[in-house]
Amino acid sequence: MTRTPFILRNKSVLPVLAVLAVFTLAVTFLSHAYGNGAIPTSMVKVLGKTLCLALAAVAMDLVWGYLGILSLGQMAFFALGGYMIGQWLMYARTEDIVAASLAQNPIPPTPLELQQATANQIFGVVGSADLPTTWAFAHSLPLQLMLVVAVPGLLALVFGWLAFRSRVNGVYLSILTQAMTLALALWLFQNDSGFRGNNGLSGLQNLPGLEGVGQAKVSVWFLWASAVALGLCYVLAAWIVSGKFGSVIRAIRDDETRVRFLGYPVEGFKLVVFTLAAMITAIAGALYYPQAGIINPAEMMPIASIYLAVWVAIGGRGRLYGAIIGAVVVSLLSSWFTGGRAPDIALPGYVIKWVDWWQVALGLSFVLVTLFAPKGIAGIFDLMPRRKDKA
Repeated sequence: MTRTPFILRNKSVLPVLAVLAVFTLAVTFLSHAYGNGAIPTSMVKVLGKTLCLALAAVAMDLVWGYLGILSLGQMAFFALGGYMIGQWLMYARTEDIVAASLAQNPIPPTPLELQQATANQIFGVVGSADLPTTWAFAHSLPLQLMLVVAVPGLLALVFGWLAFRSRVNGVYLSILTQAMTLALALWLFQNDSGFRGNNGLSGLQNLPGLEGVGQAKVSVWFLWASAVALGLCYVLAAWIVSGKFGSVIRAIRDDETRVRFLGYPVEGFKLVVFTLAAMITAIAGALYYPQAGIINPAEMMPIASIYLAVWVAIGGRGRLYGAIIGAVVVSLLSSWFTGGRAPDIALPGYVIKWVDWWQVALGLSFVLVTLFAPKGIAGIFDLMPRRKDKA
């Protein structure tokens, strides 16, 4: 008996890839770098960051929509990915600046002197002149790229193993993931954490060795990278949820006790999905923060993970394309409302300023979707075949 290809079993793959390709090409040809300049560079960066948030939402949907674990710590992995790539970006850029400055000395600096001067430049703001152990591989791009997935993946593996083997479920597990995120953020806020405390890492938009390349081109390059990462990870996620593995994790979501009774290693399935989702989220963060230009511990506070869950719920939990829709719609609306472009609403005796009221509107939307449209925006696609049948 021939096995149906997973692309035919998950009919959303080809449409999503097609839309993503058309979107990327359209933005490229409308950008300042490669087109007529109809889309400003700042908007290209917003769109690139939106694709990264969509990738994080896909990972969140794997954990919550398919496995049934409401993880309120996903943005911790997102921020860790940003910190890992940010270390190399900041170190390499600072090293270039320091090397150019020391080159004017009569005696060229030794590698150790160059390293000490670079460390002093980076950590002088927190009263230190030494390079912390956590920056041991900051000089190497390949090693830092490995750490982008290795550090969040290891954290998820250890946390998941401890939580799942103890059979912590439901709201208690959500609270634990939230506590993990808060503890990590509070640690990073300390100056002696090795990550510059509240100052975070800055200047990440400046790519080492590409000082002559303008931000217009760099923003398009990151848009391409974000689109490729989203496309590949979507295919991977669709492959996972379309086969027998996907059937098992959905069964765990619906009735974990019965799946365990049937002999399946429930904890193993949970651990694989939780760790994989953390690594995908970290990749999204590693692409997001060079476009944002800065990262600090506030980025991983629990509220950020709650926003991620809201996006997935609004887009359509349990549908990978729904997670993308939710992240894109909410992210772009948030940028529009909070950027001061949305017109204020004048009421008798009061003016509604969307900059102040946007989060209230988002929370209300989440409540309304939960009550009246549990399938989210993606649920609209469920109505189309029915209408066609009736016609």
